[in-house]
Amino acid sequence: MDGVCLTNKEELDPPFGTGPTRPCIVSPLNGSVPHALMYDLTHDNESYLDKYSAEHALSVAGIVTFGYCAIASVKGFDDLYPKLLNLVEEKRRYELTGLDENSGIARAKRLLNNLHREMVLGGFEEAHYWQEGDVSK
Repeated sequence: MDGVCLTNKEELDPPFGTGPTRPCIVSPLNGSVPHALMYDLTHDNESYLDKYSAEHALSVAGIVTFGYCAIASVKGFDDLYPKLLNLVEEKRRYELTGLDENSGIARAKRLLNNLHREMVLGGFEEAHYWQEGDVSK
């Protein structure tokens, strides 16, 4: 609907409580729904590799890239950490893992995230997926 149809002429109260009212035009602002995060793997959930493969993780990252929403992930997903990170009950101090910025699928994710950024800045708003006969869980 055209915004002009929704405006109202009203009187604005004086700013300090005294003096005359002022005529104004009120236009409603209808905000927007925040973009959803399409995939989440938090520190107390089982490792991604407990259920799926590295190839599946990379395909999930690719699908998320083309979603018209904010995207994010966690280091355990990007590095394909092989076991549960139970930070709530863990008593040991952190140790260096020897994993660098190119471990797991991190390098591919960086390329996909750059593609996502280019698409958003380029004004792209939708993508279509079709893979006949396959269902992703």
